[in-house]
Amino acid sequence: MYSAVSLLGLPWMCGATVQSMNHVRAMTETKFNPKTEEIEIVKVTETRLTGFLVHAFIFGTLGLLPLLRIVPIPVVSGVFLFLGRKLMSGNSFLQRMRDALVESERLADDHPLKMMGRKRMVLFTTIQIMCLIGLWCFKQNPATSIFFPSMIGLLMIIRSKILPKIFTEDELTVLGDPTPSKHLDDDL
Repeated sequence: MYSAVSLLGLPWMCGATVQSMNHVRAMTETKFNPKTEEIEIVKVTETRLTGFLVHAFIFGTLGLLPLLRIVPIPVVSGVFLFLGRKLMSGNSFLQRMRDALVESERLADDHPLKMMGRKRMVLFTTIQIMCLIGLWCFKQNPATSIFFPSMIGLLMIIRSKILPKIFTEDELTVLGDPTPSKHLDDDL
């Protein structure tokens, strides 16, 4: 099935978040902007070859299964824990959850909490948490889990139609979630 989907240029039905995020980061070209003193993304190179090779190497590990059985489960769990934690480091959702409990004096001046207030930031994060819980409940029910990709589409509708009625575009931009259609012509 993956071969046919790949040849047609369609997305894979795969929950390989760790590989996908690391692949996008590896294919990202960045530069340092002296004006803002931040690293900015210049472009992301699109290629199907690297994705194919990553999964071909994963398939190749089937030959190593007899050797992998020797590795203790806690070691494997530790590797996955490390990879998951590494991906969390730049996640603004998790940072906002943590920062909701921090004194505002300890945060930077450009932090969303200081720019828009604790209540507005917590409201946005709470909406995200409710969407996450809804997705999880939907996925856990065997009768509805097959429609999980449709629920991802529902999240796009929530983001594009409902959130702009609750938050201004400036607030969404401060939260790190600007509306793409309104920022297509922005310079990097």
